[in-house]
Amino acid sequence: MRPIDFVHIADVHLGYAQYNLEARLQDFNNAFREAVDKIIEIKPDFVLICGDLFHHPRPSNTVLEFAIEQLCRLRAAGIPVLAVDGSHDSAPNSVTGTILRPLDRAGLIIHLPSRPGSCYEREDYYVYGVGYLRGRAKEAVLEEYVRDFPPRPDPSKFNVMAFHLAVAHEALGLPRITGSIRPPALPRGFDYYAGGHVHRPCLVRLSDLGLPGRGYLAYSGSIETVNYREAGHEKGFYLIHVSASKDVEVERVRLESTRKFVVFEEDITGMSPPEATSFLVDRVRAMDEKGAILVPIITGELPPGASLSEIDLATIRMAASLALAVRPVLRVTEAELPEVGYLGEEGVRQRAFRHLVEIFKGKGVEEPEKLAEAAIELVEPLLTGDEKRVREILEGLVA
Repeated sequence: MRPIDFVHIADVHLGYAQYNLEARLQDFNNAFREAVDKIIEIKPDFVLICGDLFHHPRPSNTVLEFAIEQLCRLRAAGIPVLAVDGSHDSAPNSVTGTILRPLDRAGLIIHLPSRPGSCYEREDYYVYGVGYLRGRAKEAVLEEYVRDFPPRPDPSKFNVMAFHLAVAHEALGLPRITGSIRPPALPRGFDYYAGGHVHRPCLVRLSDLGLPGRGYLAYSGSIETVNYREAGHEKGFYLIHVSASKDVEVERVRLESTRKFVVFEEDITGMSPPEATSFLVDRVRAMDEKGAILVPIITGELPPGASLSEIDLATIRMAASLALAVRPVLRVTEAELPEVGYLGEEGVRQRAFRHLVEIFKGKGVEEPEKLAEAAIELVEPLLTGDEKRVREILEGLVA
């Protein structure tokens, strides 16, 4: 076989207006445009898109128009685009199906699951593609798919398998979770397993996964930040160089146009909601950066009686003047009040009094001690139905 080069890209998510921001929708467009620019400059033998070209199975007309424009550029450059559908661009019903089918019929992509044998084959390479597999028992569903569309890798060619699902293995850093498969469930005979669905790039030799061959199993990662948790992962795609003797070299191509996320953690333990709000506003202003998305991860425990709803998230979101957006993430717990025993026990009464004072202080109540004492005094007449005593205590509060 002759040497070949191909591009492995995935999780493009065109049409994702993250945080309901038009600017974020454009960011995903910009990332894909930059990727296409680089691919045309590289001139590979083919491009392989491993799912989630779109964020929705029914993209808007403007999103579809942009995708067609970029795919037309690749077609004009003579670069075939092979693709499988992912969890986002494949609807869970046979009526809607996947938007990739019409693009295939238009000659803009080669949708592998729509082709006989779920594959595309040329003189020097064979590419087998598995469409997105629905259902929790992915290994069983994959086994059924492979039985219905048996792969036929050719040892004289370079063989690639494309899929959109998580392969769980410690070498990949992916735990065994619902919806994942283990490496032994993958069909054999391939030199490169090209994955989508995992948004961080990773590249592992087949031998480290207990699979035969000298090649790799790889996830190219997303090309823009789909979730703040992946903000630290490099955005881009893989360029795979294959020699005539089927030696594999994988090159990382980085994208430069992606939006910067600034993710930072702040602990507000012991602060009242107004104090926490003021503190977080100051921290957002200190971390402010032009064009970035700020994600303060707010942790800790509020004082007894304080509520999460009292933290003024709207004020925190508006604290930055340079960033595109501020999107706080609340991981704060509300303190539980200890159980109060019989009020006749002076020690319990004193503890209850102190806790109530803290609660009323957190709510900005004037004379919290007076209100706490009244609350304690109300318990017994309320339980015994002494309406006269209840009235006296309440009247004493407004005297």
